[in-house]
Amino acid sequence: MARIQIVARINLDVVVRLDGPVASGAQLKGQFGQGRLGGGGSNTGVALAYAGHDVALFADVGGDAGGAAMLAELSALGIDVSRVRRLPEPTPPVLVLLDPDGERTIIRGRPSLVLPPALPDPAEPADALYVKAYGPEVADLLRARLETCLVVSHAPPAGTTGWPAHVVVDSAAHMTDEALADPYAAARRFAGERLRWMVVTDGSRGATAFGPSGPVHVPAVPATVVDSTGAGDVFTAGLIHGLAGGAPIREALSIGARWAALAVTSPTSVPPPSLRDLTA
Repeated sequence: MARIQIVARINLDVVVRLDGPVASGAQLKGQFGQGRLGGGGSNTGVALAYAGHDVALFADVGGDAGGAAMLAELSALGIDVSRVRRLPEPTPPVLVLLDPDGERTIIRGRPSLVLPPALPDPAEPADALYVKAYGPEVADLLRARLETCLVVSHAPPAGTTGWPAHVVVDSAAHMTDEALADPYAAARRFAGERLRWMVVTDGSRGATAFGPSGPVHVPAVPATVVDSTGAGDVFTAGLIHGLAGGAPIREALSIGARWAALAVTSPTSVPPPSLRDLTA
């Protein structure tokens, strides 16, 4: 299987199950859960590890027991966490507010120590690189890897330039009207001429890949939503799994849709072990 490097967060998700939807001025009751493994790096990495890939994570966690427990959990799943940095402070929690329909609102804790992202060496061999982190050092890594492996990036912040990638992924809910009017052209402005696909996820409406030859759409796979946390990350993992294996874009999108549908049925941030059954 593929050697896949992931530059993205490892989070300690604290889930609060609410008795109503989040709204301005609302007074809600919530059931607080224990902290659990989450974050874009964990969610994507666990899915790809279940699919049999050789996954290495590049991220930061606190130097406390919570950080150690998350690294142990990831390592037990076969993920290389040897280059995850330990910060000299507790792991900041991420509050995940879940409404009765399973939709979530996320409140991120910020570490007091802010460092450039932990990154692999540009010359290190890999079959695919996925980034969900930002900064000039990350852009340099993307640029260096374009000739040597598949480069997939979550969309960078608005106004970013010089962010090269083969595939960019974003959620329609986070895009401007201008970008939604022509997603491929909008992505080309920051990703450059090597861009193959701009993939836009849209929840229950499915996902669409926009490329030079036109859009390719796949519908969402019906599922009973228990917890939507991490579903977008798991979709991206399925997309990477397909593309790294040489699948055409429609098939890769369909794999992502199937993986995301399974993810929302689980009361976890990372996908459930039954994802292995989808890759058997």
